[in-house]
Amino acid sequence: MRLSDRYVFAELILPFLIGTLAVLMMLVGNTLFAYLGRMLQEKWPVMVVLRALVLNIPTVLVLTLPVATALAASLATNRMARDGEVTVLRGGGAPLFRIFLPILVFGALVSAADFFISDRVVPWAWQEQQNTEALLYSLPKDPVESNVAFKVENYAFYIGAAQRIGPGRLKLTKVIIIRYPDRGDGYPEITTAETAEYNADLWTLRNVRTHLYDKNGVTIADGFSPRGELPLRVNFSQVISPPRREDQLAFSELSTRAVDARRLGQTGDALKYEVERWFKLSLPAMCLVFALCAPPLALRFSRAGSFTGVLLSIIVVFVAWNTLLLMKYVGLGGYLPPVVAAWTTNVLFTGIGLWLLRAQE
Repeated sequence: MRLSDRYVFAELILPFLIGTLAVLMMLVGNTLFAYLGRMLQEKWPVMVVLRALVLNIPTVLVLTLPVATALAASLATNRMARDGEVTVLRGGGAPLFRIFLPILVFGALVSAADFFISDRVVPWAWQEQQNTEALLYSLPKDPVESNVAFKVENYAFYIGAAQRIGPGRLKLTKVIIIRYPDRGDGYPEITTAETAEYNADLWTLRNVRTHLYDKNGVTIADGFSPRGELPLRVNFSQVISPPRREDQLAFSELSTRAVDARRLGQTGDALKYEVERWFKLSLPAMCLVFALCAPPLALRFSRAGSFTGVLLSIIVVFVAWNTLLLMKYVGLGGYLPPVVAAWTTNVLFTGIGLWLLRAQE
């Protein structure tokens, strides 16, 4: 790495940290004010509230890093331009792209970090935040929904209540299992169980009652057994986990849910997971896009004032975010394939950045 590259790279660090901290404080502040009323009225423990706020940081950090990258690139370019350092580098024969290359590398590194936080840290932090909020609101830990119904292969299930008792293990109560005939004719077989345990793709049923019907719907057999087993894999995270926004799921989990939804014929859910899966990649990539757009824009207006280029970069970020949100709704509406909807904004603003760079050159 050249000395000039290290110099430009170093110029980005301080404004990036300041920008990240400033935006982060604003976004985390929204969470704090959501807690504040009940915190003061019910005298919540301060340390528990602080833990919930800290666990909220990864979620908002995913949105903060692209903005901080744009601010850092604009401020660094603006200062170098006003002090004549860009002119000196260009006088030495360096094209603008080469001068701004460290900024692009910085944007790529922040994009990779943003994706790692979104994919690995956010799902864990969200679950821990839910458990921490459960303490504050006097709710049970690891809450799950009750009275849910879902279908897997030729089975339909109804579950009155569910409780986690270990990794991948669930205790279920008031279970009704309906098994439809393989050929599609006749009435289904109905099995009820007072309690059941799901572990390692195996259902263990207690106090089991089975009801069989003939082709006219008349009961031909009723059976009882104190214990029964059913080997069947079910993705319970989709049906009884507490509701999560899709951006709080890992990329692999979104992929799994999309496949399972298609298998169950849930085309609307499958489309939603596909869209979120591609936006899981395109959102962090905005750090690199802003690192390309912001420098030539800040350079173009550096003579107009210290913060003119920065202000325009903020406007670009605002327009880009709203364009990204618009394309997300377009994708969810099925007007464009998910991958096209997710990457349209990145491609558009990459083209704008290259055009600005060429115009300044």
